[in-house]
Amino acid sequence: MGDEGYKNLEEQKLSEKILLQLADCVDFGFSYRAQKMFKISGKDFRDLIKTKEKDFKNSITELKKYKFIEKKKNYDGSVIISLTEKGKLRALNLRFKKLCNRREKWDGKWRMIAFDIPDECKKGRNALRYRARTAGFHELQESLFLYPYDCKKEIEDFIKLFKLEKYVRFAILEFIDNGDYLEKFFKLDQK
Repeated sequence: MGDEGYKNLEEQKLSEKILLQLADCVDFGFSYRAQKMFKISGKDFRDLIKTKEKDFKNSITELKKYKFIEKKKNYDGSVIISLTEKGKLRALNLRFKKLCNRREKWDGKWRMIAFDIPDECKKGRNALRYRARTAGFHELQESLFLYPYDCKKEIEDFIKLFKLEKYVRFAILEFIDNGDYLEKFFKLDQK
């Protein structure tokens, strides 16, 4: 779903915050009971994203409408809200989008993703290349990308979602022979 599915920008931002919070949960979801609304580890989920209950419920309804989340009732009256596969992909896309144009103090290390993905997994291979390029990774070769900032979680979640674990390697490098060129390319500042 594109951004046009949301009624306004504020609703989109809140929905994206909810998706990203759900993606950060251990099992891509949370549960609640009517009398203990939206608790995660004793904290009110709405407080994590700083919103009003009405707006939060509206965003949950929107996310469910677009099949980014699903709600299931348990026998004890609690409700489980979790990300669907479509919701996981949307959250992952949002996290990769945040990597683009990232500016912070560089730790002097390079993050490398290398892959040799067979044709039967072509969809995942193309999706990985696309996300790496749009997130601002530098393509050294067709299946070798570098990035200067921490992106391990995004890469791990991506390869897990697309079931590419045995084809993709992630490494952290302290040296690469064309480092000066790469530092200029990424406009890095170690100071």
